[in-house]
Amino acid sequence: MGLLIIPFYHHKKSIVEDPSFCSWISSCASLGDETIVHGFYHDRMDRTDKLSELFWTRIYTQQEAEFLGIEKKVAFRRLVEAKKMFMSLRWSTRGFIAPGWLFDASLLEWLPEVGYAYTVAIDRIILFENPSTSSIFSFSHCWSNRSAWRRAASIVWNSWLKRGNILSKKRYVRVGLHPEDSDYPAIWKQVEKSIKDFLELGMHPETYGSLVKS
Repeated sequence: MGLLIIPFYHHKKSIVEDPSFCSWISSCASLGDETIVHGFYHDRMDRTDKLSELFWTRIYTQQEAEFLGIEKKVAFRRLVEAKKMFMSLRWSTRGFIAPGWLFDASLLEWLPEVGYAYTVAIDRIILFENPSTSSIFSFSHCWSNRSAWRRAASIVWNSWLKRGNILSKKRYVRVGLHPEDSDYPAIWKQVEKSIKDFLELGMHPETYGSLVKS
């Protein structure tokens, strides 16, 4: 399983200030889970949105598209700082996933420069160290739980996506979860049923990192 970790969530508290959380993540990693850098602050504090970004920053997310329209020097500073923080905790630093999967194309040039081996968009896995397979198409199952209509829409969307994945016999299927998803019985029921059905088809869990140079 991949654990998406935000180094300094909403500018409130660094993960290194929470020893119990870091200990729990380290224990998960020791059992085979993969630590993945998930943005740095996961917000757009002190940023001015362009008109073309308003849908993504105000509706699709709640001002959390941190790496959409970000300046290169700011991005590099955050990417490097996150990597250093993970390394100090002896966690894997191979992967980076932008909040909301939202980023400009230039980020795909910056990430390997800083030493990341892969990232993902909503519809694909991008492997920087695999020249023969640089991109694997795979839409992510994911649920939005912050309002009733979003939860209902998520259930419809994921039902459709699951059906398509099964009918097309996709080799790779992604399932992304938020901690709060388990608070909503309808969502959690669909999550459990989807994973069960995929496993019964002969699929098995893999980390993104296992795909690098595979």
